[in-house]
Amino acid sequence: MTIFYSNTTRGFYPEDMRADYEQAGTWPADGVKVAPEDEAMLREAITAGATIRKQSGGKWSITAPPPPPFAVLATPYLAGVRQARDAILNRLAGIGFAAMASGDAATAQAVATARTCLLDITTCATVAAAQDLDALQAAVSAEFQRIADALPDEARRAFDDAGTTAPQ
Repeated sequence: MTIFYSNTTRGFYPEDMRADYEQAGTWPADGVKVAPEDEAMLREAITAGATIRKQSGGKWSITAPPPPPFAVLATPYLAGVRQARDAILNRLAGIGFAAMASGDAATAQAVATARTCLLDITTCATVAAAQDLDALQAAVSAEFQRIADALPDEARRAFDDAGTTAPQ
């Protein structure tokens, strides 16, 4: 079966249905025959969002789309960090109030400091400086570690109790 490809519609049209397409007024003016081995390649390129051009001589030129900006990739990861952070903050609040009620000023102060750091975890200098996902994940992990290391053992449990393991 002969297949035609339209770069305008980014669609494939079987030649044996051409009369039906023409009757409907939908046969593409830019339709070109496509070899079976090229059809799979073109379908893959379309799925990837690549730019497709037919060069003189019949060869296809496929240009991959640029990767999405880092900010677009970082957004869902940072949303997850904020969700984990909120669970930790909630648990730390209870630990801090208990420390204040029992007169443990050192733990109460450590918790207050940790809460301030956690609120800034997605905007602190090391996280903001990350330029790729690996660097971002490493920076967030290092910040969680730094914050957890400054807490007494009882307060460190907030990371585990919230369902988030403090980096060890």
